[in-house]
Amino acid sequence: MAQRLGICVTTKNSFNHVIGIAQAAKNAGKNAEIFFTGEGVHQSQLKEFTRLLEYAEVAICEVSYISFGYKGIEIPGLGDKDFMTQARNAEMVEECDRYIVL
Repeated sequence: MAQRLGICVTTKNSFNHVIGIAQAAKNAGKNAEIFFTGEGVHQSQLKEFTRLLEYAEVAICEVSYISFGYKGIEIPGLGDKDFMTQARNAEMVEECDRYIVL
């Protein structure tokens, strides 16, 4: 089973870092999981956001998404099941071999 890298994104201006890390993980044969929370959810509105789906499993903190006014705005490639609570973030910490926060 491939090693897993968890990435928690809490900042709104780190998309290039996020996608670069996700690409590097995939190229190294690792599975990446990304959880966007806090100001990190703003990145979900970038045109290039869906590129991440090529490299990683992506989840969005539903509470943060709603609190920043994005309720009802769909993200191509993501469904209702991809909007989660902080419990998912805690699971990532437990399940992933490595975990970083941006």
